Amino acid sequence: MEMRIREVNLKKVRAAVIGSGLIAGKKHIPAFQRLSHKIELVAICDLNLTAAKDVAVRFGIPKTYSDVTEMLESEKPELVDICTPPQTHTRLAIEAMRHGCHVLIEKPMALTADDCDQIVRAEKEYGVKVCVGHSDLFYEPFMKARRMVENGAIGKVRGMRIFLSTPTTYMTSRSDHWAHRLPGGVIGETGPHIVYMTLAFIPQIRAVSVNALKVMNEYPWSSFEDYRINLIGDNAISSATVVYTSDEWAAKVEVLGDKGFLMMDLESMNVVRYRRTELKPVPVGLSLLRESGQLLGAFVSNAIRVATKKVRSTHEIIISQFADSILSGSAPPVSAEEGREAVRVLNMVVESIEGEYAIKTA
Repeated sequence: MEMRIREVNLKKVRAAVIGSGLIAGKKHIPAFQRLSHKIELVAICDLNLTAAKDVAVRFGIPKTYSDVTEMLESEKPELVDICTPPQTHTRLAIEAMRHGCHVLIEKPMALTADDCDQIVRAEKEYGVKVCVGHSDLFYEPFMKARRMVENGAIGKVRGMRIFLSTPTTYMTSRSDHWAHRLPGGVIGETGPHIVYMTLAFIPQIRAVSVNALKVMNEYPWSSFEDYRINLIGDNAISSATVVYTSDEWAAKVEVLGDKGFLMMDLESMNVVRYRRTELKPVPVGLSLLRESGQLLGAFVSNAIRVATKKVRSTHEIIISQFADSILSGSAPPVSAEEGREAVRVLNMVVESIEGEYAIKTA
């Protein structure tokens, strides 16, 4: 029995990547390489075969293809990672599932809820697994915060606030970036993050409100560069600020409960629990000491992880967990239904931007 269990654990998942752009080369493929003990990356496919070959040479990927069907039939991967623009996700995911492959889909899952429904139906029809790349859920502080909330650390969730800043040069200033062709423009690329992070704590979003501002006229292809978005649930609201107007990266999330609140800095990898029920000098001073201690503890913990090379990217964590779910037959870390719900809410945001907001500013 021990021998048989060991053989199962040593089995590797055969994987292939579709798409050789920035997200594949910067995030997904390096994660696969770090997981080589459980995943064998056998091929990459891109309509631009030259681009695929360049990436294959850089990362030592054995085979390259420009035709998806040919790759699927020749390589017979068990896991297909889709790293292409969202408008192609539904077609590629269904084609991979038709060949018996489990599918990892970079966010957003698709452009519309109807497209997501096609993927959900195909997942059931072909008996495979779908995982959606909601990578920010797998930042260490975010995972810790979810555990804390589940354990009652801040009581009932009463609201959220999210702040994301993406440097102008990442998408906004690039007229040829595919995000500008999405419904809603660049918010269609970043928006999924604020939606699925909100859904982790406020599971039912009933309505949205959006204010958007065009502030950088030197980039006429960019619809807006500053967004204020409210995602309204039954008993709580998540307020998100999403900006593309500076050279700064920022990703901060706050979760307010009726017995405290959490503040996460996803990039410096810390989460701090605040508790201030009085504004007198002594209680505030003690609160500051507790908060400083938590920050110091996070600094030490992060320093040890860096020194021991145990820092894992969010993509590495989600891909690792998905591979484990394939090998063990367990549920994927982010289900197709979760991906579908995030797209439904994002569509509400986009409709508000392109409909109601456009009318108000006309």
